[in-house]
Amino acid sequence: MDIEKKLNELVSRAQSALGSNLDSILLYGSAARNEFDSGHSDLNILILSKTIDRATLSAIAPLVLWWREADNPQPLLFTREEFLKSTDAFPIEIIDIQAAHRLLWGDDPMPGLTVDPAHHRAQLEHEIRSKLLRLRQKAMPILQDPQPLLKLMAESVTTFLLFVRHALLLKQLEAPQSRRQLLEAAHKAGLIAPSCFAQLIDLREGKLSPKSLDSVQLFEDYLKQIQDLVASIDAH
Repeated sequence: MDIEKKLNELVSRAQSALGSNLDSILLYGSAARNEFDSGHSDLNILILSKTIDRATLSAIAPLVLWWREADNPQPLLFTREEFLKSTDAFPIEIIDIQAAHRLLWGDDPMPGLTVDPAHHRAQLEHEIRSKLLRLRQKAMPILQDPQPLLKLMAESVTTFLLFVRHALLLKQLEAPQSRRQLLEAAHKAGLIAPSCFAQLIDLREGKLSPKSLDSVQLFEDYLKQIQDLVASIDAH
């Protein structure tokens, strides 16, 4: 099933499950930025309903199971009121959805939402430090094993690119949606040296052979750039 058929089926199932309780459905993330990679990317969905109670959860459960069985992440489920009041709790997610989303059904909740920069910076530092810690922990047992190490880096790079994007936004700089333009902007802003990120993107997209890469050196470069990014966010 192609992406459009999946999305149409999702909307149809949501309408059947929630009826008049359904408020809005949004697609966000790489697919909304036209950077969907069927081998790595997710179809990220936000569903807003008018109320959420036990009956709502029971009604939508079959849809969620079907969606997850198709190897998609579980949709985010909020009431519209909850979502509009979550800018302090989920600033990164809301900024990211606001920047790249596609309304599939209902009324768009994003126009007019604003995020406090202090909340944005606090969540960004927490998230990047947590992901850096996890990267180190996962890398330790495989540092001398090129294939798993390359896989670990390739799987993590889009997450750290998200943090690069938000580091630019914190500095009130343009953060392009294109990955390669984003790297150029981050380099120009002095946030990172982009070479290792570019290589990992090429690896994900099949433009580089794993055999052409020195996994240990690449990991050393990657780690340093992430640590430099953390320091920049911390100093903001």
